[in-house]
Amino acid sequence: MHIGERIKMLRKERKMTQEDLANVLKVAPTAVSAWESGRNKPLMDKLSMMSTCFEIPLSHLIEGAPIVRNNPGMEFLNEKNVRLIGVYGNIPAGEPNFTNEYIEAYMPTLNSMLKSDKEYFFLRVNGNSMNKEFRDGSLILVEKTNYLDNGKIGVVLVNGHDATVKKVRINEENIILTPCSTDPFYEEKTYNIKNDRVRILGKVVQAIKIYD
Repeated sequence: MHIGERIKMLRKERKMTQEDLANVLKVAPTAVSAWESGRNKPLMDKLSMMSTCFEIPLSHLIEGAPIVRNNPGMEFLNEKNVRLIGVYGNIPAGEPNFTNEYIEAYMPTLNSMLKSDKEYFFLRVNGNSMNKEFRDGSLILVEKTNYLDNGKIGVVLVNGHDATVKKVRINEENIILTPCSTDPFYEEKTYNIKNDRVRILGKVVQAIKIYD
């Protein structure tokens, strides 16, 4: 069974039409048809999105590895219960407005995992300053907010242009950003709330981790 046949089988299991899947993946229905017939193969970003959409390992889509299903009541993504969240490779400098020009892809995410009154974005982690939590290249889901409870992991903009992901502590005068890394190069940094340009952009609520 080739990749396209597995996509077709998974799509039909979820009672999705080719158009339904195409709408979730932001492609033309003809692209899904070409995949399923074996005339073409989806790129890795679409395979990753389908892995999330179908809630199956990427290895099953690519290689046909077995699927272990532990939850018979599992909720699957479709056009009605999904929100497409933009993926950013980096945070725009200055006053971030998170416009489409900076979005590198969209990740389908179940509405049940999100708060209806909140905005979200995915951020691709760069570097190893948080590798105890998530490795370089991992995707983190961030809820937009300018407030964080002490000890939570957040995305913070420093000096108007350096966006960083760190564990955050705040007192009356300072904001302390603590790395969670195996590399001693990364050290805790303290910024004065009044004198330094430090702005909380959001809190990390989920991570899609990357493994070797």
